[in-house]
Amino acid sequence: MFKHLKERKITYLQHFIFAMKISLKLTFASTAFLIHALLPFIEIPYNLNLESVALYLFEKNNELED
Repeated sequence: MFKHLKERKITYLQHFIFAMKISLKLTFASTAFLIHALLPFIEIPYNLNLESVALYLFEKNNELED
């Protein structure tokens, strides 16, 4: 059951925090895009735009490889 955690050499809590940070970032970005779709005059904040979110995910993925 916890093979994934053993392979990564992390605790359940570390894994939970890591995954929740990514989940929250994507949730906020998705909400911003939904609002923008309904009300196009409301701009998407820079930290939630596609470029910013892609960079965030790229950096988080690199943390996994270190």
